[in-house]
Amino acid sequence: MKRRLAVIGAGSAGILSLVHFCTWLSNDWEIVSIHNPNKKILGIGESTNGGFVGLLERGCHFSLGEDLHRLDATLKFGSKFMGWREHSWINPLLDGNIAIHFNNFKLKEFAYERLAQIWPEKFRLLEGNVEECVTEGDQVRIRIDGQDHQFDYALDCMGFPPDLSKYRMSNCSPVNRCLIHSIEDYDFEPYTDHIAHKNGWMFGVPLKNRKTYGYMFNDQITTVEEAKADMLAVLKVPELETKEKEQREYKFKCYYTENLIEGRVAKNGNMAIFFEPLVANSIFLYIYSARLLCDFIMNGVPAEQCNGMFAKAVQEMEDVITYYYQGGSTHDSPFWRHATTFARARMRTRQEFFDQMSLYRDFKARGILHHAGTYGWVPLTWELIDKQMGYNYIQGEQTLTGVAN
Repeated sequence: MKRRLAVIGAGSAGILSLVHFCTWLSNDWEIVSIHNPNKKILGIGESTNGGFVGLLERGCHFSLGEDLHRLDATLKFGSKFMGWREHSWINPLLDGNIAIHFNNFKLKEFAYERLAQIWPEKFRLLEGNVEECVTEGDQVRIRIDGQDHQFDYALDCMGFPPDLSKYRMSNCSPVNRCLIHSIEDYDFEPYTDHIAHKNGWMFGVPLKNRKTYGYMFNDQITTVEEAKADMLAVLKVPELETKEKEQREYKFKCYYTENLIEGRVAKNGNMAIFFEPLVANSIFLYIYSARLLCDFIMNGVPAEQCNGMFAKAVQEMEDVITYYYQGGSTHDSPFWRHATTFARARMRTRQEFFDQMSLYRDFKARGILHHAGTYGWVPLTWELIDKQMGYNYIQGEQTLTGVAN
């Protein structure tokens, strides 16, 4: 009898996890995607890193040359930082030179079709509303539309948790709110925009048929009305427009679980973590979380060890996010004065970060930077960004000068 793994939810994290397990688990398994077709996903367009393309290539035989249109996708060669420094520059990808921007609404349809074709021995689809998911001995019981189903393991990707009391709140970011605007007529560049403005920063995700902007700000410093007026002025538009009217605004908190795996049930996506979208950090963590669950299931890695590895990766990503803000931007404004003070204070508490930068600094001086391990990013990415941001953690000759006293 085959063992069974349930992947609950069909947002980005759920689909990526499904693709990962169909790729790496043998035909002794059934990989069951449980999806409620009446439940909406966030669909504002998404930016990725190289790991996303690699995963789709392996699991769905995705082709950059032939399949971009299936995802309403465009190529991405990095993130274009504007207004953070006097010069604009291209932030390299986390783990590769080519990624994509894609339409979240189209990923599920594409993946379901390809997984059924490529992995017919193990891919299964079960539609319905999940009412309960609990570990019971060596099984997981999932109640779907009033009927119980048994699985060996389950991965919960059902979106934002209803209660954050068991999560760790993160202080990595000075922004907590986002306004959305989409346009259909724009000049394409193969980058995700990261535009610093006086109240924070704004992403721009170019899809095949539209470009979506997200105006990030702190509503304790800037009112929604002030933010909207500035976004309209920056984009030179009369009104904010989105495909879905209810998706014009998001208020959020940054958080993560310290228990990625509990019993035989694991979490991924917004059920496990939510950070602001700086440099597409979420996709990287979704794929890493799926890999950790695979190690737990197939290689017997203890849950406590997997949870610890997840927490370490998350804390490194927290440092990555804060890292950008500590040097401010070209804007002298209440937000940026707050952001730099906040970021510098937080970074001073992160001895792990300084230890890694000291290691990179030493390896760089010896001409062997690529021999060093990763800390959120690969060493080359840190070297390139350190130079563009002017922090001198790696490039400097005396002391680590990125954080002012």
